[in-house]
Amino acid sequence: MKIIDAKDMSPKQMAELMLKPSFDEMQLSRPVKDGIKNVFGKELSARQVVEQIVKDVRYGGDDKLLYYTKAIDRADFTKESMVVSTAEIKEAQNKADEKVVAALDAAIENIRRFHEEQLPRTWLTFREHGSMLGQKVTALDRVGIYVPGGSAAYPSSVLMNAIPAKVAGVREIIMCVPPGADGKVNPYVLIAAEKTGVSMIIKAGGAQAVAAMAFGTDTVPKVDKITGPGNIFV
Repeated sequence: MKIIDAKDMSPKQMAELMLKPSFDEMQLSRPVKDGIKNVFGKELSARQVVEQIVKDVRYGGDDKLLYYTKAIDRADFTKESMVVSTAEIKEAQNKADEKVVAALDAAIENIRRFHEEQLPRTWLTFREHGSMLGQKVTALDRVGIYVPGGSAAYPSSVLMNAIPAKVAGVREIIMCVPPGADGKVNPYVLIAAEKTGVSMIIKAGGAQAVAAMAFGTDTVPKVDKITGPGNIFV
């Protein structure tokens, strides 16, 4: 890890330090380039990889979603097994540490209370001459949430995505999370999803998962919005 002492840096130097290369300017490592060539048969830029995956899943549906999940995440599923089952949720609950689950419960309550306070609300007022003013807040019907996964576990991302949606009144929440090489999802991620009212959990990650939620497949419902932690869904 590179450590930079910004104490004697000018504002211009600090601004330049914070600049990040655009997507097209990213320099891919040799192992990543080799992996791309292995999957696509040729070298592609990061942007070209994403564009190809999105196009394939948009028009190829479940078949392409399963293909990229196997090719990239090394997890081999069927249309049925890529959806987390009730049995998998139960297995996660049986494996979980009670203290960690209690911490999740406390976090859920705190996050819910916070978002209830900031929730915009419908209101109407009646003025002179029969006029009526106000605003109507309507929740989206279905949203998609993307939770990082694979070798890492982020139950906090589940909470920060799903709870605001539920508070806002979203009817259905679809969650995508990359599986580990064993085809499983971290138990605390599954428990967080179950506790916050996630409707469906898909074991898929990357651009292929986002494309599946954006355009819909036979298995993955098309959503109205895909978001990250902390947003209100309306």
